[in-house]
Amino acid sequence: MTTNILPADILPLPVQQVAAAQELGTFTRAYETSLARTTIGSLVFLAGAALFSAGGIFPPDLTVTTRGLLLVFGLFSLGLAISLAYSVIRVANQQVYLFERGIVIHKGKQVQVFPWNQVSAVWQSITRNYRNGRYVGTTSIYTLRRVDGYQVKLNNLTRDIAELGPAIARGVTRELVPHALHSIRVGQTLMFASFDVDREGIGDGRTFLFWSQVQGVEVQQGRVIVKRAETGQAVWKEKAAKIPNLLVFLTVVDEMLRRAN
Repeated sequence: MTTNILPADILPLPVQQVAAAQELGTFTRAYETSLARTTIGSLVFLAGAALFSAGGIFPPDLTVTTRGLLLVFGLFSLGLAISLAYSVIRVANQQVYLFERGIVIHKGKQVQVFPWNQVSAVWQSITRNYRNGRYVGTTSIYTLRRVDGYQVKLNNLTRDIAELGPAIARGVTRELVPHALHSIRVGQTLMFASFDVDREGIGDGRTFLFWSQVQGVEVQQGRVIVKRAETGQAVWKEKAAKIPNLLVFLTVVDEMLRRAN
């Protein structure tokens, strides 16, 4: 883990107060927003919107079709520029403070705290991007939902999201796995998107496999794959980004398979 950016004793006072009240433990690191690339992108699309619109309005000798296409491209570029600008405004001056037992999100006068024991679900979407066969970066999106329903999304606008995101997922997983295993032991069924998991096996609402019939569960190219023991072939596939608490799901399945063998 990277060394702290700020000593714990000079954290903003509201952050110190909520961290102490929620007993978040040791401060680890502060994560700032990174807005330069998105701001530049917004300006580029805004310039493109102006050029397309001007090209579609002023030249007198354009056909109706050409004029219409240029105006459509102008509106499309303007929409992208507004969307990117909104993203920048939404997270401007936002900092995320990682603690041993949760995070605090501080923006202006607003402070939101997410202790691991108050997070009901975390979704993670990690996409490796390629252009002309060359890797050009990874897009990471982590969505957290608290037990009171409040939800926040953290993405590449947060600097070092590739470090912060997994730390969040691990913290939530450590908190939720014991509760999930206890629920299964007392006969409850847990739902992870399209998957239903209980002490007998796993299903999708239509088909059911006993744990002895499951070879394993893997994550490949952004999809969760459940394989049948007899054939080794995939029975179900689901996008990993759609599964709440993905690491909890994988940990619970591994434990149930271990007990079945």
